[in-house]
Amino acid sequence: MELILTALLALAATPVSSSQSSECFQGPKDYCKDSTEESGCRYLSDANDTALCCHLKSFAFKEWISVLQTNRNLSKLYIHFTILDELNMNMFWSPTLKSLTFTDGQAPRVVRANKTTLTSLKCLNLSSNQIVDFDSRVTADLPSLELLDLSNNNLTNFSLIKAENSNRSLPQFWLDISNNKKVWCANITRLRSRKHGTGDLDFLNKNNTACTVLREEYWFPVVSTLTFHQLDQLDKVDEQCRKDTPCTCQVIRYLILEDQSLSLHISANCSGKNLTALPDVPAHTVSLNISNNNITSLKRFKTDANYSEIKELYAENNQIMSLQEIEASEFLKHFQILDIRGNKLTEIETYIYNNAFDGDNHKIVRLAGNKVLCDCNTALHVKVKDLDQNKVCKHQRVWTDYINYIIACEVVLLLLLVSKVSYDYWVFRTAGYLPWPASKMPKMPCDWVFET
Repeated sequence: MELILTALLALAATPVSSSQSSECFQGPKDYCKDSTEESGCRYLSDANDTALCCHLKSFAFKEWISVLQTNRNLSKLYIHFTILDELNMNMFWSPTLKSLTFTDGQAPRVVRANKTTLTSLKCLNLSSNQIVDFDSRVTADLPSLELLDLSNNNLTNFSLIKAENSNRSLPQFWLDISNNKKVWCANITRLRSRKHGTGDLDFLNKNNTACTVLREEYWFPVVSTLTFHQLDQLDKVDEQCRKDTPCTCQVIRYLILEDQSLSLHISANCSGKNLTALPDVPAHTVSLNISNNNITSLKRFKTDANYSEIKELYAENNQIMSLQEIEASEFLKHFQILDIRGNKLTEIETYIYNNAFDGDNHKIVRLAGNKVLCDCNTALHVKVKDLDQNKVCKHQRVWTDYINYIIACEVVLLLLLVSKVSYDYWVFRTAGYLPWPASKMPKMPCDWVFET
């Protein structure tokens, strides 16, 4: 310890440079020698407020950092090319420290065991250290923090805890997590939706920021990498949807095209909004839920281009009276689900369904709960699913409904009569007399044929 203190006093008397840097993410690492033998710390200004440390060994790191922080003028500390098993933020405690850089080294874990006293720290640069695990509580004790640089690391799961009693004059909090391609996109989405103090959280180096997402492509799970701008496009779908429509929206599937743009498939939920007409929906909507409203017409499926990609329609419990308005629409050609239960349909257009179901056995139509006047051939179309004849086919029965039963009875009586006559003839031929019922019957003109 005495040796380190003596070295620092000597270095303070002969500073390397009088220039100062106000940026925490770009320390003067050019002053560090390539050789690890040139290890130690030095001051870079006459005021001894800026210190540079290079190639520190793990056993000497704590002593150097402890001695430097006894200097009450210290406001900037740059540490480069230092390898540690973990970087414990509790080793930094100076209340005058405003800029701390630990970069171009190795510290797989950044931890914080106890509350720190870095109340003045504005800039924290931990870039290029192969960091895998960052303790979210690190930022909880940094009320003045304006910039956190975690770029060029190996982060996967990542979050931040807002500092308590943060400085309310902070205009914005900047975060750089560029070149951490293994970080999950859900972490970035959560960060984008939160505040740091009263200032908005924003990202630096967006063009170099990417993340990993597990998504479904053609019904198979696929791990993909999204750029920040692609993620921004996804995250803004619901925000824009709420702004322009009465619905909530989410991206249920997307494809990454060759030009790196996204082909979106959006689900819009407009249920229970007291709507009397079909609402505006965003482009690329493939699933629409308008259940539990008072909608009467589906005409917009033919007139609105944003309705042309819809393949699933959930319209249960509305006031829809006819499906003729979707005749020849793109929806009718390509739909997969049509749920229109509990409406006011009075007729089912058979020709519409004949066209719709040709060549596709996987489409689903739900029509129960409609008082439809129809013949059962229409109602029981072989490919219409979830259809209850007793609930849908409502009509008065007439005598022709029983014609099949009448014909069946006549056929049975005819067979009995033929059997009886055949039996009587057989008895007469074998025994020479007719059974009692036949012998009492009067002779007919044609009996002479059988007597000869």
